[in-house]
Amino acid sequence: MLRVEYRDGLYLPDIDLWLDAASARERCVISHGHSDHIAEHHAIISTPETARIFRHRCGDALVETLRYGERRDYGQFALTLFPAGHCLGSAQILIEADGERLVYTGDIKLRPNAAAEDAVIVPCDTLVMESTFGDPLYKFPPDVATIARLYAAVDRALSDDRVPVVLAYALGKSQEALELLLRNDYRVTLHGSVWNVSEIYRELGVQFSGKYERYDREHLRHRVLIAPPGCRKQPMITNIERRYVIMLTGWAMHRSAPYMYRGVDLVLPLSDHADFDELVHLARASQAQRIITMHGSAKFAAHLRELGLNAEHLAHYTGSESVRTARKRSSKKGAQDAEPSLFN
Repeated sequence: MLRVEYRDGLYLPDIDLWLDAASARERCVISHGHSDHIAEHHAIISTPETARIFRHRCGDALVETLRYGERRDYGQFALTLFPAGHCLGSAQILIEADGERLVYTGDIKLRPNAAAEDAVIVPCDTLVMESTFGDPLYKFPPDVATIARLYAAVDRALSDDRVPVVLAYALGKSQEALELLLRNDYRVTLHGSVWNVSEIYRELGVQFSGKYERYDREHLRHRVLIAPPGCRKQPMITNIERRYVIMLTGWAMHRSAPYMYRGVDLVLPLSDHADFDELVHLARASQAQRIITMHGSAKFAAHLRELGLNAEHLAHYTGSESVRTARKRSSKKGAQDAEPSLFN
């Protein structure tokens, strides 16, 4: 079976292939355009949508695009991309080499996403899966219930002449929030970074359910403002005297969420990642003979083993140098994760 290593990104040494490398490579396959999955590579392989977002965020590169379901042979291996449901253009990557089918999920969400393609489950021999929420604590309520809570909170704020501020990552979750709010006929204004990505979505053919505006501090009344979580403590938001702040993040399920997000009035578990039950379903339905988990806790792999699946956390598959690199990055991320919803 193909060796799988983590070296500041996923690496398959048997075929010299990088996936979602976090530092610049000569060639890298990219699952989606979030900042923790891209770098200024010389050449990339991705969906057309991810390639457009990559150019917006990293500048020019040699780009080779694959549409969903399109198989391309590279000699030692073949690639096919499938929807991951995480954000527009996000892809699971099927690698076929020496008779083995290996799927790397990238970040994945099996629940329907209002602003992304629906994910599919791809049968494979080896499944390399993200497991950010691989803990029974993270069993999300039905999205319909969470969306109803969002609408109710926005209605209360507007009726009290307050400005509802929805905090969501600029790529993916903001566009999902935008579409959900427009469906309920709210007037929506967007932080500049959210506006820029939303315009790229429209350029790529996404038809939102209404019109939206770019942020103007003089025109906030009777509107919902969508902004990235990093703006929470910036004047753009703190200067809004009558504001009601809503954070959208899967980490809302954590018991310490009220303390992690001080100054936020409501934290709602609307995530662009699979929850615990979805991850278990994905592992089983893939029919994989070997499962490698990455991100999140190693306990998820242990749980899969209890269910009779052959699963190991990624650290078990890396050399000592890669393990040190992964631990160093994990330590840094832990120190920076006062606001983990920036990525989830």
